[in-house]
Amino acid sequence: MPQVIIVEDEEVLGRNIATALTRMGIEAAVAKSCAVARALIAAASPDLVIADVNLGDGDGIEMLGDWRQDHPDVPVIVMTGQDSLSNRLRAERLDATAFLSKPFAMSRLRELILILLAEGNTGTGPVPNGPSVMMYSHDTIGLGHMRRNASIAAALVERVPNASVLMMVGCPAGMVFELKPGVDFVKLPSLAKLGRNQWRPSHLRVSSDMTRSIRMGILERATDAFRPDILLVDHEPAGVWDELIPMLETLRLRGGTSVILGLRDILDDPARTRDQWEQQGKAQAVRDLYDAVFVYGDERVFPSAEHYGLETLRPGHVTYCGYVTSTHDAPKRKLKGTAPRHILVSGGGGRDAYPVLHASLEALSTIAPDERPDMTLIAGPLMDEELSAPLAQRARELGAWFLHRTSDMPALLDTADLLVTMGGYNSVTEAIAARCPTIVIPRVGPSSEQRLRAECLARLGLVESISQEALSPTRLAERFLQFERTSAPQIDVPLNGADKAAALIAKRLSDMQHETSDHERKTHA
Repeated sequence: MPQVIIVEDEEVLGRNIATALTRMGIEAAVAKSCAVARALIAAASPDLVIADVNLGDGDGIEMLGDWRQDHPDVPVIVMTGQDSLSNRLRAERLDATAFLSKPFAMSRLRELILILLAEGNTGTGPVPNGPSVMMYSHDTIGLGHMRRNASIAAALVERVPNASVLMMVGCPAGMVFELKPGVDFVKLPSLAKLGRNQWRPSHLRVSSDMTRSIRMGILERATDAFRPDILLVDHEPAGVWDELIPMLETLRLRGGTSVILGLRDILDDPARTRDQWEQQGKAQAVRDLYDAVFVYGDERVFPSAEHYGLETLRPGHVTYCGYVTSTHDAPKRKLKGTAPRHILVSGGGGRDAYPVLHASLEALSTIAPDERPDMTLIAGPLMDEELSAPLAQRARELGAWFLHRTSDMPALLDTADLLVTMGGYNSVTEAIAARCPTIVIPRVGPSSEQRLRAECLARLGLVESISQEALSPTRLAERFLQFERTSAPQIDVPLNGADKAAALIAKRLSDMQHETSDHERKTHA
């Protein structure tokens, strides 16, 4: 086990760093003075030293001077609340590996320590790689698949600090969400969805066969190099064009990888989905190549396992995780009150959100200027500029705010009296988490997913739904002026799906590690 000595006279900070390292499987000792540090370092032969500059009985850099000459290969991190050119030059003369100015993010310190220990030193040698998790999302029209995986990845590296998560994404915009230390992504060539199970290259001017070949090559090489302990596949059990099947078969033959299918609560019409899965071999893939199925939803809202026959495919291995969404302390809202004064209109990913944003703006234009509510519109990062530009111009004419994207949707929801959005998984669950009254205008097609979600949630009093066929500026304007949530939702839906999925993955990683240790002990014996 690697050993790290922390030289810090501020008791709380020293204890927090030591606790963080212990959770990472690193032995940590704290010295509160130069005298204690000298004795501890001489006796322990540490693999890494973290030292404050100003200590009660001396200077941390001077204290390490003589020892550093005899141990030039041991990484040293100097930290101080007095960031100055003088201290930086002194740390450089000590040949310190890194210099941190207080305050610093504990997550960044953890990541720095893992990197330095993994590079090897004169003590225990290289630290073995931590658990490896690969996540796949094909990503075409929206951001939901990638968003769920990114949320679970963030929760996982908090639970398992030495884990590495590699996300394989096909989103045309690349990775649009902030990644935590320990998480990275590989971009697959982007696809456009033409209809149910029909795709084509969205940017490359090459054939679908060539695009498939490129994507499969990237997946194969990444899997071979990364050697994931866990593979989490979102939504498409066989991948686009069955691109995952060879990789899944290889992993099954090789062993050592637990493969999990993650599904949002509603996929499409249940009967159609079951028939297509059987005809296209997806059901067989789940039976033969997957170890578990996670459903990111609530059985009371939509019994996915029953409707899609998941329990017959993987009996006893289907788990409802709850909804994967951003959770925070949302403001309490009155059930009854005045008409909404601030309306938020969200296009989700934005690829097909133009009708909703356009109708909302035209509805605003029909309201007398002295009665108009404030309005903020978010187009979404995937909306084409030729569509977003006229919407932005119309918003300026009407005095509305227009954003192409946002990095803090929960904050905007907290200040909104009403949300108008499509029926995508992320958009709707974020609204429920924020307790924001919501009008859902589901996508017309090609899938029935959004319509089914809107109907289920409306039936439980969680949202109001208006179909796009019935959508008009006049009807929407009436709701803007009169909308009130008159009754409380019938159920509280679980919104901790990312944490629960991460906990289940962490448990699998722990079990796999114990199985490996037991096997090694038996082999050695």
